[in-house]
Amino acid sequence: MSQVENSLRGQLIPLAGMQLLLPTTSIAEIVDWQVPAAVTPAPDWLLGRLEWRGLQLPLISFEAACGRPRGEIGRRARIAVLNGIGGHPELPFYALQTEGIPHLSLVDEGNLEAITTPDEPLPLALGYAQLDGSTVVIPDLDALEALLRAQGLKVVEDDAA
Repeated sequence: MSQVENSLRGQLIPLAGMQLLLPTTSIAEIVDWQVPAAVTPAPDWLLGRLEWRGLQLPLISFEAACGRPRGEIGRRARIAVLNGIGGHPELPFYALQTEGIPHLSLVDEGNLEAITTPDEPLPLALGYAQLDGSTVVIPDLDALEALLRAQGLKVVEDDAA
């Protein structure tokens, strides 16, 4: 078998001071930054609602959901629309602010190595790894979706928002 056949395709999502590693199947689309519609009251990590394909999605800051400062919204900021993996019909998608442009990466046993948990682990991280020499965070998407559902957040159609 070739290296490509033994590899998984992942997306590196740049955030403030960290990179998330997600399987490409968890990402519905990467879209240009747009100012979200405000939601009040809202926790610090909820940036608002994003209009996407006729739906209103919750847009979050992963960093703020982990108790860290939000990422900067600069010219390279994007939004990663994620597929809900929990099977909850009210949350088929949600959106994540990125600090830069996500990019594809082939992941295999030759370039990915698990590392120990840092002194201050992120509450929404499943683990940490070295990918091609860079530290990446493996997010706990189930816990992230549970956080959204605990706040009563769900996807609504545009005309119902």
